[in-house]
Amino acid sequence: MSAPDRWQVETPGQVALSLPLAGVGARGLAALLDLLAVFLCWILGLFIYSLWGDLLGRWQGLSWAGQLLLVVAVLAAGWGWDVAWEVAWRGQTPGKRALGLRVLRLDGAPVGLPESLVRNALRVVELPLGYAPAVLAVALSARRQRLGDLVAGTLVVQERRFDLSRYGAPAAAEARWRELRRRAPGLLAPADFERLLDFLRRRAEIEAAPRARLAERLAAVLAARAGVASPGPGEAESFLEAFHAFAAEDG
Repeated sequence: MSAPDRWQVETPGQVALSLPLAGVGARGLAALLDLLAVFLCWILGLFIYSLWGDLLGRWQGLSWAGQLLLVVAVLAAGWGWDVAWEVAWRGQTPGKRALGLRVLRLDGAPVGLPESLVRNALRVVELPLGYAPAVLAVALSARRQRLGDLVAGTLVVQERRFDLSRYGAPAAAEARWRELRRRAPGLLAPADFERLLDFLRRRAEIEAAPRARLAERLAAVLAARAGVASPGPGEAESFLEAFHAFAAEDG
């Protein structure tokens, strides 16, 4: 059962998460940031297109059907912005990433193409009414879901994000795992590095026992890959912090 303003779920990997739900303010600001980005892209596109000649003349030269199709294409590009970014960035658009928000399925998994298509398609119902239904639904529903989220089975959560790349390994971890400094750089593919970073960012949201098991499994895999001894009991997270810091030095 979820507490107010939080969503508690056990992932398919049996990791219990307690995620803070995003409210109207954060979601509205993220949407405005995305709208600004889309508007700037439109302006840039119009500028580039105008370099080819008389933009107004080309517009007037189109039939009414052509003009209608062009307007629909522009609006579809704005709608597709959210879908494309949510799928590519695992539930985040540039606006959501700036605000630390992420769209998830109800089982805690990242949103996929079908869910993103559905949740964004329902904007055609909310947009003509000035998004009033969306605001009311997010403000009043237990899971802070707008209509598109209810139909698609998704929700928007507030992530606890920490910029770990700004910091080196803790002194104790660096001393304990100094042999990783020459082994970790270049060892991880970008996707693997992102998964490690994602765990370190979100571990505070994972219950103690599943968090320890997950850290131990991840540390064992990385230790074997680096050719070093696996960390002992209680050392897995210290090992992962050091591994992340030393791997980041390669970038």
